[in-house]
Amino acid sequence: MDFKKEFLKYFLYWPWFALSLIVCLGAAFIYLKIEPATYQTSALIFLDKEQEDKSKIITITTNQKSSEENMENEIRLITSNEFLLNVVKNTNLNISYFEKLYSVQNNVVNKVPFIIIPTISKDSLPQVSYEIQIDDKGFVITDPDTEKIYIVTGYKGNQVVEGLPFKIQLAPKAMKNPAEYYQNEYKITLEPTAIALKNLKASLIVLSSLESKGTLEINHIGSSPVRSRKILNEIIVLLDKNIVNNKQKLFVNTVSYLNKRIKNFTKEKDSIESVKEKFLQTNDILVMDNYIVEKTADRSIKNASFMINQKQISLTRYAINTIRNSSASSTLGSDYNLEAPTVNQMLLNYNTKLMDSQLILQRAQKNNPSYISTMGQLSVLKQEILKTLEGYLNFLVQTDKANVYEQNLADSKAKSIPTKDKILGNINSNLIMKEETYLALLQKREEAVLNGAILESNLQTLNFPETNYSAIFPQPRSFMLGAFLFGLLLPFGLIYARLSLDSKIHNEEDIQKVLADIPMLGYIPKINTDGKLDNTANSRSLIAEATRTLVSNISYLANGNKEDKGNIILFTSSIQGEGKSFCAFHTAISISNLNKKVLLIGVDLRNPQLHEYFSLNKNISGLTDYLSNKSDDWKIFLQKDTTFSKNLDILVAGEIPPNPTQLLTNSNFESLIDEAKNLYDYIVLDTAPVQMVSDTLNISYLADVTVFVAKYDYTDRSSLANINSFIKKEQLKNVGILINGVNMKNASGYGYGRNYGYQYQEVSIKRPWYKLV
Repeated sequence: MDFKKEFLKYFLYWPWFALSLIVCLGAAFIYLKIEPATYQTSALIFLDKEQEDKSKIITITTNQKSSEENMENEIRLITSNEFLLNVVKNTNLNISYFEKLYSVQNNVVNKVPFIIIPTISKDSLPQVSYEIQIDDKGFVITDPDTEKIYIVTGYKGNQVVEGLPFKIQLAPKAMKNPAEYYQNEYKITLEPTAIALKNLKASLIVLSSLESKGTLEINHIGSSPVRSRKILNEIIVLLDKNIVNNKQKLFVNTVSYLNKRIKNFTKEKDSIESVKEKFLQTNDILVMDNYIVEKTADRSIKNASFMINQKQISLTRYAINTIRNSSASSTLGSDYNLEAPTVNQMLLNYNTKLMDSQLILQRAQKNNPSYISTMGQLSVLKQEILKTLEGYLNFLVQTDKANVYEQNLADSKAKSIPTKDKILGNINSNLIMKEETYLALLQKREEAVLNGAILESNLQTLNFPETNYSAIFPQPRSFMLGAFLFGLLLPFGLIYARLSLDSKIHNEEDIQKVLADIPMLGYIPKINTDGKLDNTANSRSLIAEATRTLVSNISYLANGNKEDKGNIILFTSSIQGEGKSFCAFHTAISISNLNKKVLLIGVDLRNPQLHEYFSLNKNISGLTDYLSNKSDDWKIFLQKDTTFSKNLDILVAGEIPPNPTQLLTNSNFESLIDEAKNLYDYIVLDTAPVQMVSDTLNISYLADVTVFVAKYDYTDRSSLANINSFIKKEQLKNVGILINGVNMKNASGYGYGRNYGYQYQEVSIKRPWYKLV
C-alpha cells in the first residue's frame, strides 16, 4: 500500500477535517463547562467475622467457605431496597438543591439559604423542578416546564401555595440578612421516594476486597462530594445499627429458645427419674450393685442348701436300709452324718441298750426275763428309730421340693440381672444425657445473658468517606481526546464511505483496474469557460500543454500506419457529457499548430457540439448534407479556422438528420475519408458515444487510433467494462484512454499537483472548499 498516496487522497478534504475538529472540540469544551463533574466518594469498613463467631451462642461447623471470606450477605443488605430506603429518608434525598452559576449549572449544593418542607407524603412527591429567587417580599418560585410563577410572601414558611407540594422558609442563618441572597438563583428538584431509591441504587457500588478478608469498599458516585460523604456516613451508621439490632434479636430469640428448652428438658428429666424410680421399686432394687451381689449370693445359698438336703436324703435312706437290715444283736451305726440330733440320740440309746443286753446275756441265758425284756425294748426302740428316720426322710423330701422352687426362683432372678442392668443403664444414660444437656442449656443461657449485657458491633471503619476530586465524568483530558478522535474519525468515515461507494473514475489506477492492457494517452485538465480556447501555438496554459502531450502519445500509437496518408484519429466516449468534442477540438488545434494539415469532422450527427467552439451557426451545412447527397462536393462544406491555426479545416455535422445510422453506413462517408487522407496529415473524428448508439461502432474500422474519453469524477467504472467488451470483440481498434476534466486541486495520481511543470502556472479556478466533496 502506498501510504503517501492514501494520505494525499484524504488530505484533499482537509477543510472537512478542520471543520469537524473545530465543531467536536468546541462542543466538548462547552459540554465540559455546562456539565457538572461527577466524583467518586469511597469508604472502607471491616467486619470482624471471628468476633461474630465467638459471640454466637450456638456455632455450627460446616465444610462451606468460612464466613470470614463471605461478605455476600452484607453486600445484599447494603444494596437492598429496604436498607437504602432508610438512607433515602434519613438523608432527605427526595429533595435536591442546586445553585445556578454562569459557568456550571445543576451543581448540587447542600447549604442553601432556605428549607423545603413537603406538604404531602414524600412517596407521593411529583418528579418536577422549580427555580427559586429570594426578594424583599419573600420567594418567587417558577416552574420552568409550564413557566408558571408562584409567589410566597414572607420567610417563615407559614403560607401554603396552591399548586406547590411544599412550603418554603428561610434558614435561621439567612434570616439575619436576607438581602445577601437577592441576586442568587436557586433550583430544587423533587422526586418520589421510588425514584430517589432507584437513583441511589444506581450510583452505589459495594465491593468485597479480595486481598483483605472481611473488608468492604463502599463507593458513591455523584456531583456533590458533601452529599456523597453524607450518604456513605449514613450507610455506615445504619449498617452498624443493623448489626447491633440483629445481635439483639439473636439474643432475645436465643434466651427465649433456651428457656423453652430448659423447661422441656426439666420435664423430660423428671419423667426419666420417675421411670427409674418405678423400675427400682417394681424390681425391689435399692442399689443395683448390691442387688446383683445379693441375688448372686442367694442363688449360691439356694444351690448349697439344695445339695445339703440331697445329701441328707441319701444318708437318711442309707441309714434306714442299714438299720432295717441289721440283726437284733448288731449295733446300729452312729456316723451317718445326719443333721437330726434326735435320731442320733436314739441311735446312741439303742446301742447303749444293746450293750446292756449283751452284759445280761453274759450273766444269764437268752431266756432270762431281763434279757427278753431288754430285747423287747430294743425291738421297740429300733422301730421308733426307723419311724423317726422315715419321718425325717419325709421332711427332707418336702424340704427338697421347696429348695428346688427357691433354687429356680433364685436362678431366674440371677439370670434377669443383665436385662435389668441394661434397662437401668439405658435409663441412667438417658438421665445423664438429659442432665448434661440441661446443664449445657443453663450455661448457654447464662452466656447469652452476659453477651446480651455487653452487645457491641463488630464493624470497624478503616477509612472514613473520602472524595477523589479527580472527576470520573466528564474527564477533561479523556473527553477532549475522544472529541479530537471523533472529529477525525467522523469525516474520515464519511469520506471513506463516499470513496467506497463512489464508482466514478478519478485517476489512472481506476482505469487500469478495468482496462489493464489499454495504454493511457494523457489527461485534459479542467478549466473555466474563458480559458477553454486558450490553445494557440504559443500558449503556455495547462490545456495547451496537456493536448501537446496527448498529440505526442497519439503519434506514437499511430506509428503502425505504414501508408503515406493522413492518420485518422477517432474520438469517442461511453456516454454523453464526457467531453469528447472538447478533447477532439483541442487535439485538432494542437496538431495543426505543429504545421500539420488537419481536418476536424463532427461525426456525432445526433448531438453535434463542434460548432460552439468555432462560434458557428448550428444549422450551417456540413457532413449531413454531403452524406445525404453525394453529388455535392464535401469540400464546399469546409470551414476555415482563422482564430487558432491556418492549417485547420472543420467539417461540422450540420443539421440533425432523422436517420444518422443509415447516413454513416453508406459509402459516402468512407469515400470522404479516403479522399481526405490524401489531402490532410491528420483527420480527427468527433463521434457519438458508443454505449448509447451504434454509429461509432459502424465506422470505427476506418480509424488508425481510437481515443476513448473518460471524464474525471463523471464516468462510471461499469462503462469501462463495456468498452473492454467492445475492444475484445475488435469493434474498436488501437484504443487509447484519455481522461478529461481533471481537477488539478483535488486530483491525485497524476503527478502534477498545483504547478504544472516548473514554470507554467495553473489557471486559477475558484471553487468553494465545501464543494470538494
